[in-house]
Amino acid sequence: MANDTKLSIAEKLGYGMGDAACGIVYSSVTMFLTWFYTDIYGLSAAAVGVMFLVTRVLDAITDPLTGIVADRVKTRWGHFRPWLIWFAIPYAVLAVMTFTTPAFSESGKLVYAYLTYTLLMLCYTFINIPYCALGGVITRDEKDRLSAQSYRFTISSVAGLMVSVATLFLVDYLGKDDKQFGFQATMGIMGAIAIVMLVFCFFSTKERVAPAVEQQSSIREDLRSLLANDQWRIVAIITFFSSMAGVMRGAATLYYATYLMMGGVESAAGTAMKSAFISTSVVGTIIGSIAAGWLAKRYRAVSLFKNINLLLVGVGVIMFFVPPTWLPVVFPLYFLVGFFHQMYQPFKWNMMANAADYGEWKFGRRITGLSYSGNLFALKMGMAVAGAVVGFSLGLFGYQAGVSVQTPMATMGIVGLLTLGPSLSYLVLWWLSRFYKLDDKAMATIQRDLSARQQANSTTVNAEPETVAGVLHKA
Repeated sequence: MANDTKLSIAEKLGYGMGDAACGIVYSSVTMFLTWFYTDIYGLSAAAVGVMFLVTRVLDAITDPLTGIVADRVKTRWGHFRPWLIWFAIPYAVLAVMTFTTPAFSESGKLVYAYLTYTLLMLCYTFINIPYCALGGVITRDEKDRLSAQSYRFTISSVAGLMVSVATLFLVDYLGKDDKQFGFQATMGIMGAIAIVMLVFCFFSTKERVAPAVEQQSSIREDLRSLLANDQWRIVAIITFFSSMAGVMRGAATLYYATYLMMGGVESAAGTAMKSAFISTSVVGTIIGSIAAGWLAKRYRAVSLFKNINLLLVGVGVIMFFVPPTWLPVVFPLYFLVGFFHQMYQPFKWNMMANAADYGEWKFGRRITGLSYSGNLFALKMGMAVAGAVVGFSLGLFGYQAGVSVQTPMATMGIVGLLTLGPSLSYLVLWWLSRFYKLDDKAMATIQRDLSARQQANSTTVNAEPETVAGVLHKA
């Protein structure tokens, strides 16, 4: 069957390029935007925290709407691939505008920040939700899909490494003494690269998986089916806490490196140290993504996901007690954080695809776009809450932008945001994994049933197959 065609290496590479394009801007936002807003743009940490939280309210509407529309868009290129082309250029332009400081009053700058950041996240939604949904329709093969996700996160991690290594150097080189222009020009380069990657992803991938049963359902019915999907609900909560952990750590990293490792010193050596520290974690993510593909062939994905999160809790707690100036210890620990965090990402995203398949099997309708949009909403809510927590915490602990030495309270707050905050999220993820029941055995049975339905061209599914129900009950 065409729908079960194995993916070529070229298609896996092309699929990974799509996430790399998203990640170039996403990494810039998570690594540098909070610091840019407080130390260059001139906003207070509390104002930044409020903005990150408020702008996410719009996602409560746009995320599910994007998924619903994507499911219903039919073009000769598929449901999801065209979105990569339609919004590539606006995405790049808005990335530049977000890292631009206009000559406005304080209130005018705040309005501009709200507007550009909101529009950037909207474009991110219009690209990332269809892109993520694409991962669920390029193949039904479980191992092949996991392999594609491993390629995806390896390539996106390499893109993240490029951002972490090159950004601060490019800012200094292009901007000289004008860091604002340096950021603006750097994002122009990143945006151009993102456009090329999105085009490559569009032309190198195919949509093979169609609903087993053709459907004409209403939006209300689709939403009801989604919310009734117990495994989707678990995956959405997992996505929220995973996003919180990553964004909280990413937002705190530059503060940690600037004020605790370097003592607030601004110099070429300081820039090199900060880039090296950020890049250490990113190198870990690359190796972690590769390791995930190797481990997935040998061990149960659910067990790996659970145990990796427990390891992350331990590394975070240890790092909290290690002085930031102990560089020979801090660097390896931060490498391990990136390594383990990225290692479980392919498993998490495969959980999303499995939850969509499970929903199709259980309710007789495939709502891939809506399923992924709901997960992306959870991801961005995690981003928003983490960004707000970082902003509020910095203000609460007495952080002062631009000073060479922070107060002991502010120092402890920065360390906690980098270590204990993410560790708490990882502990929640470890606990949540016990409620996820779509293991390899259950999914093999579900996929056989879905393929049989498609072959038989069935029109109605009223009852759960006893074999699958038994598998899920035992899981």
